[in-house]
Amino acid sequence: MPFLSAAISVLRDTGREMTTKELVKEVLDRGLVSTSGKSPDATLASKLYVCVRDNPQGPVRKIAEKGLSRSRRGSVRWAWRE
Repeated sequence: MPFLSAAISVLRDTGREMTTKELVKEVLDRGLVSTSGKSPDATLASKLYVCVRDNPQGPVRKIAEKGLSRSRRGSVRWAWRE
């Protein structure tokens, strides 16, 4: 299963907002994807950003905290769009 599809599936199943690191951990724990890369969280984050950019009304939405949080890890969360 592709990484993005697995992440969307996890978001839909859990029904809660998750950071990229939480998503990667859950996807790998469920065995939906196997990876040998050094930074699967960066790979998934880039795929999620592109998904939201190319399809703003798609199945995933980005929730970003306003203010100085851009430099803080975990300030962006992803959620299933109902």
